[in-house]
Amino acid sequence: MNDKEIAFIGKITAGITHEIKNVLASIKEISGLMEDILSMDNDESFKHREKFQKVLPKISEQVKRGVELTVQLNKFSHLADEEKSEVELNELTRHLIFLTSRFARLKNIAVQPEFNSQNLGIFTNPFKLQMAMYYCLNLFLTRLPNDSQIIIQLKDQNGSYHISISSKQKAVFEDTSSTEILLIKDITNSLGMILQYDFNVPVIEIQIPILTKNT
Repeated sequence: MNDKEIAFIGKITAGITHEIKNVLASIKEISGLMEDILSMDNDESFKHREKFQKVLPKISEQVKRGVELTVQLNKFSHLADEEKSEVELNELTRHLIFLTSRFARLKNIAVQPEFNSQNLGIFTNPFKLQMAMYYCLNLFLTRLPNDSQIIIQLKDQNGSYHISISSKQKAVFEDTSSTEILLIKDITNSLGMILQYDFNVPVIEIQIPILTKNT
């Protein structure tokens, strides 16, 4: 996709997430009103009171979950606002882990991040960088057996940042197609980054030059 197509998808997604948040806010307000009514009226003739009292907290819990999902989706949509912008790698990785948590959960795969204690800020295309990170992570998610672990490390080495994704599982990449790797390489090359991998370990690493807005 070109940058205009990406920006279009981001714009539409951002608009829809705002509308979903409005729907969730209405549900929260209505359920709150129902809780208030139940607390004010102690008429024991209402035989469904106990059921309502059990259900309303669950509604509140799901609304809270829905709000968090829309916030994260909205954040994702705004990655496409500008062709290049300031991005912090620890935060971008947290966001990616959240967005892919369902895929990991379906296979009971634990994604273990090792964040850097420093602020790893760069000036790049955040949408394309997160897409490259996603495809790297997805190689592991689709090939590892259930109950595995994926380790994501963020390192500052020799004047560049490194995003390393690895697993202790062996021989999980025997069927990896060159098309998948070429896709990730195309993205990282377009960003001026270097893709390195060793499927015998296995590990995939994106090496990122420390670029700032003034570089």
